[in-house]
Amino acid sequence: MKFGSTSAIVRNRVIPALVLLAGAVISLLASSVLAQQSSPPKRILVLDWYDKDYPWNLKFDRAFHTALQEAPEGSVEHYVEYLDSNRFPGENQSLLLRDFLRRRYADRSIDVVVANSDASLDFLLKNKSDFLFPGVPVVCIAARYRLREQLGRTVNLTGLINLNAHRKTLDLALRLHPRTEQVFVISGTLEHDKRLEIQARESLQEFEGRVQITYLTDLSLEQLLANMKSLPPRSIVLHVWQQSQNEEGKILESAEMLAPIARSATVPIYAMALQRTWNLLAEEQTAGSGIVGGFVTTPEACAARAAQIALRISNGERAQDIPIENAPTVAMFDWRELRRWGINEDELPPGSILRFKELTFWQQNKARIIGVLALIGVQASLIAILLIERRRRQRARESLDRLNAELERRVARRTADLDAKTRELESFSYSVAHDLKAPLRGIDGYARLLQEDYADKLDDEGRSFLETIQASSDDMRRLIEELLSYSYIEGSRMKPDRLELFPLVEAVVEQKKHETAARSVEFVVDVDVISVVADASGLTQALRNYVDNAIKFTRDTANPRIEIGSAETTKNCRLWVRDNGVGFDMKYRERIFDMFQRLHSEEEFTGTGVGLAIVRKAMERIGGRAWAESEPGKGSTFYLEIPK
Repeated sequence: MKFGSTSAIVRNRVIPALVLLAGAVISLLASSVLAQQSSPPKRILVLDWYDKDYPWNLKFDRAFHTALQEAPEGSVEHYVEYLDSNRFPGENQSLLLRDFLRRRYADRSIDVVVANSDASLDFLLKNKSDFLFPGVPVVCIAARYRLREQLGRTVNLTGLINLNAHRKTLDLALRLHPRTEQVFVISGTLEHDKRLEIQARESLQEFEGRVQITYLTDLSLEQLLANMKSLPPRSIVLHVWQQSQNEEGKILESAEMLAPIARSATVPIYAMALQRTWNLLAEEQTAGSGIVGGFVTTPEACAARAAQIALRISNGERAQDIPIENAPTVAMFDWRELRRWGINEDELPPGSILRFKELTFWQQNKARIIGVLALIGVQASLIAILLIERRRRQRARESLDRLNAELERRVARRTADLDAKTRELESFSYSVAHDLKAPLRGIDGYARLLQEDYADKLDDEGRSFLETIQASSDDMRRLIEELLSYSYIEGSRMKPDRLELFPLVEAVVEQKKHETAARSVEFVVDVDVISVVADASGLTQALRNYVDNAIKFTRDTANPRIEIGSAETTKNCRLWVRDNGVGFDMKYRERIFDMFQRLHSEEEFTGTGVGLAIVRKAMERIGGRAWAESEPGKGSTFYLEIPK
């Protein structure tokens, strides 16, 4: 009672407490989810320089959007705007775009602005005082050297500096050309290019003691081409960045300027370039008329890194606390120029990209050649295996033929021996039967004469002896006849034939009805019209022995009844003989089919013990089987299974 009371107290106090705790946890999780769902998404605006069809912008915007997908779904919104200043230059156009953006985003706050060029950054910095995205942190992708020092460390800005690989590009070029004495640095004529030239001069100061550096700036395209054709030996060209205006005022891009310069140069040219420059050169270049290589800035790498920085700011970090870093670059080389200037590929930085490589026939078709050779090898192996298998089978066939021939000879010899033995056995059996029957007939004859002529002279004991002699001679005669039947079935050649089962059963039953007329045995025949394949004499003998067995063991039954029935399957026919006689114990079900096996004494039921052995032998010879089921005092059922 005390233990039960304690358990009740625990249930009454602990379980409600657990329920309240679970409810509190669920409520906390639900409120957290609702809070996340209710918080507005962070908005990130990318401001591109050229129009939306500009290749750099297309790749950058696609990669930037993909990188933003790392943020939880629905937590970030991405917008893109284009200055399009290459098609709409001028101060008036800039003011119109400022007013358009101010009105467009008046009701939609922006959390981070990504300036995807120097022009985009200048546009933002110029118009911040006019309340265009005031206080919004900026992530820039620009080519300005010492940007943080120029703008001040408190400016809410960070980002990537591209075209800033002057030092490592020239260092790489000098390692590939160790005998270089002069370096010619090409920069453009526009204000944008002036900043790059200043940056290059500061970055390359450490090389002035090793080589002579000459800056080719403020030169027209014609002047540059003339200089390229007359450069001295043991010199190289470093192309920093170059834009220019033609006579119609159109701005010529760096790639448009670099292509004719590369075709005119008589020394190796190295360049820091954007990936678009390489793509344009690929359309223009032929063997021996391009740049050797340099460090290339790709829009995908810049976009991925800029997106990471923008997400950090949108998650609460201050832009000025994130260091400005160099844009990711990859070393890219023109295989044709490497071969032209005798540069070994093994000397290139790890991870370098080779463009325009002309593969050898083996390199171009390596997979196909290996595939064809492998296929030829497989086919040759298969042919060899097939030939070996063919030869093996031929030898096996020859060996099998020899074996079959030898086997046929042995079978013929054994068959002849068996036939001879069978004939000898038959002759012996008949001889024995004749020799045994002759004395039996004499014994039986003399016994009958004694009974007829001297019965009145014999006493009761003598007459009993005489009856015993007659009965024994009858038993001996039946035994000899059954042994002859067994010998006949064992030694004779079976002649399978198509038999109709019902007429055969009916003939046996009619015969047995006449033999048992005095006993009033009831015979019931329920056999379907079925045809089987069997030896007629063997099947008849088996059925007759079954019926004789049933007649014998129903001797003491008040109303003896013998039923012959049948059933069939797709392959076999099952025939049975069922009686209501004395039955037997099932532990003897196999023994009763053996030769000379009896379950009852001669005084109880006469017999030789050969009849059921004849049945089993006959069924074995015709491809069937025989068995029995019984229970003492409840009759027996004997089965024959015959192939159809």
